Amino acid sequence: MDFVSGAGRNQSVYFLPMLKQTAPKALRFAALLLILVAVACASEATTTPLPQSTALPTTAPAPTVAATDPQTSPTIAPTQASAPDTTEIKSVFIQLTDPLDEPQFYCLDVPGSGTAVRLQAALQAHTCKQIETAEDELFAFDFPNDGQIYMEEYDVCVEADAPVAGSELFFRPCSDSPNQIFTVDEDIIFLGDGIQDGLCVSVEPGPGIATGGPSHLRRDVTLESCDSIAPSISRWIFGLFHY
Repeated sequence: MDFVSGAGRNQSVYFLPMLKQTAPKALRFAALLLILVAVACASEATTTPLPQSTALPTTAPAPTVAATDPQTSPTIAPTQASAPDTTEIKSVFIQLTDPLDEPQFYCLDVPGSGTAVRLQAALQAHTCKQIETAEDELFAFDFPNDGQIYMEEYDVCVEADAPVAGSELFFRPCSDSPNQIFTVDEDIIFLGDGIQDGLCVSVEPGPGIATGGPSHLRRDVTLESCDSIAPSISRWIFGLFHY
């Protein structure tokens, strides 16, 4: 059997005659094996090499996302609701004690009413209204601060135009003005502490001025000297009355 092929065949043809002539049989056999090994190695060297495998593209590992520690997550503090104002405002009529010429009495009042109210006008004494419609005749004493006279309906305070006799009373935004401080002594309303100025809230003497209706009268309100003013036009009572 022929074990030699290709380039190895020429080499074996060259060496075999020499081995037959010069070497013993065993030696010739060993030499033959060496020749076959050499030929096989030569054949392997000339074999076309297999193409190198193409390297597969490597996929970059996905970025690692650090787990969020729930303990370090920002927390939103709940909004604390403002406590509601629970201050009770006790509003009352400021009514002239003597009815004078008005059987339904005179109450301290703001001119006009509803959409026609005149908050810039001086306060007046007007026929007292039924309590169901008397929002503009109800006042709170010592609110929002001691000595102030407050009307809740319009969120304003009573203020004297000046600390002198003959001055009128107006509604003004509540402030620390000394002209907004009044003192009530039984049935008299003094400006300030009533000692220095000696001025009292009073109504104009004489007949009331008709404002319409069968019995709607009004009078001007001013500060007057407490020593010279008649009690009938400067004494007041305070409360909720049904006329």
